[in-house]
Amino acid sequence: MKNLILIFTVLMSTYTFAHKFYMSVADMEYDEESNAINVSLKATAHDFEALLEAEFDKRIHVETVNDTSDIGVYMQAYLEKTFKLYSNGKALKMNFLGKEVTLRDNLYFYLTFDAPENPKEIEVDNSFLCDRFTAQQNIVHYKYKNVTKSVTLVASKTKNTIKFD
Repeated sequence: MKNLILIFTVLMSTYTFAHKFYMSVADMEYDEESNAINVSLKATAHDFEALLEAEFDKRIHVETVNDTSDIGVYMQAYLEKTFKLYSNGKALKMNFLGKEVTLRDNLYFYLTFDAPENPKEIEVDNSFLCDRFTAQQNIVHYKYKNVTKSVTLVASKTKNTIKFD
């Protein structure tokens, strides 16, 4: 019994202290046919759940959240507030397509942004989870005509422009 308690304590302390990095990865691709930018935003589900739990003061499992519930609507509003794209200085309209959580606790949000005026130059404003974790890093990959460029954004610099020649 002592061994079981010891193992449980070690596992819990390892879990608590092992998570030192906070990161999201956004994969964006310009779709010439639909004249839209398609985005998948990957984060750790329990990091996003910590944000939701602080907001709603209850334990939340994001995979069980219905998109039309109060929590689902809040999630979409949070994405609109923290993940923005601009083309020629104009904000692009975000369309929320859905979310999924994998067995490995990866959370994916699927978005699309309508009709950029200049898809060769996109300004990204990504403060996703920076309000919750000061060490948050948001990596953004943008693929335009089979070429990919990337930027890393942090709480002190949440905006950057990706340009293609």
